[in-house]
Order: sequence, then structure tokens, then C-alpha cells
Amino acid sequence: MIDQGLLHQHKPVRCLIVEDQVMFTQLLCSVLEALPGLEIIATATTQAMAIDLCRGADAPDLLILDLSLPDGDGLAIAEVLALNRPQAKVVVLSGQASSFVAPAVLQPVIAAVVDKTAAFSQLIEVVQGLLPMQAESLTERQKQIHRLIGQGLTNKEIAKATNLSPATVETHRKAIAQKLGMSGAELVRHASLLGNFSPESAD
Repeated sequence: MIDQGLLHQHKPVRCLIVEDQVMFTQLLCSVLEALPGLEIIATATTQAMAIDLCRGADAPDLLILDLSLPDGDGLAIAEVLALNRPQAKVVVLSGQASSFVAPAVLQPVIAAVVDKTAAFSQLIEVVQGLLPMQAESLTERQKQIHRLIGQGLTNKEIAKATNLSPATVETHRKAIAQKLGMSGAELVRHASLLGNFSPESAD
């Protein structure tokens, strides 16, 4: 279950990404930075770097955390953040998400556990669900059209694939952009990044 504890913030959710795979980090930043209500304040590739960033008054509101780091266990970072900012939330990235069990002390701050090798889009949905401006989700039809936009289809092609008129597709397209707080060009970029992600690149 996704914890909705950050939804009531009036300022942007400040996010730290901790991940030692540079390509995966770049993909995360490219997609997440387009989400309204989210501010990526830093990225870190090691436990030591991340712990420093989680201490003090500038600690993040949201931590996207890879558990396997070159210099130690990612859970140590979550523990530091939980002590310093108890209201913060952590989204855990794990290659064994189905078998992960959160330590009792961290259960209040862990919002979700995502399998990084197979569910990149799930991670985006989780983060969107934690953001103040994303409480209103897309309908199933809008999600379908968003995916088709990401595949590079034109309104005419999307209309043919969905048995809708091009005018209806355009109406949905504008509604999706409005819900996500994006311009038309930003929507195409956002959808394309999601559609082009290959799970193998995260290995």
C-alpha cells in the first residue's frame, strides 16, 4: 500500500535519488523531473554520499533508494533519514522486491517497494501517487492514450487503434496534459521516455 503522507504538502516534494547505476539514474531524473510537485535536489551513488545528504536541515522529503550500493546497505541511509526527518518517505528499489521485508523501525517511512529490473513504470506511478498535484489519477482510457503517445503514434493512428475519432483523441490528449501539468511537447517527451525505457538497461 502506498503511503499518502506527502500529499498535503504545499511546497514541492524534495527528492534524493540514491542509485549506483548511472544510466538508470539519468533515466529516473529525466522522467521524474517532469512531474509537477517534485524537485530533485541531488543524486548519490554511494552510502556515504547519501548519508551526508540525509543529515541536517536540508534532508529530502522523499528518498528513492537502491538497496545494493558499493560501500554498504542502502537501509542504513533510510535509518539516518528516518531519525532526522521522521515525516519523510522512502521508495525502495530492489531486484528482489517480492521478498523484501522492511525492518520494523523503518516501516513508518517506507512508502513502497519497487522491483527496479521489471517495473520502471510502477516506480513512476508510486512517485506520482506521493506528490501533492498527482492525487487525481488518469483514467484507464487516458493511460492507454498516454502509452500510445509514447510509442510515437499520431492522433489519427491513436484513433484507429482505440476506435475513437481523432477529435476525441485530441480532447483526451489535452486532458492528460492538464492533469499532469505539462505542455503538449512535455507530454510527448514524458510519454516517450516511459515508452522507450528498457528494463535491461537497469541491470
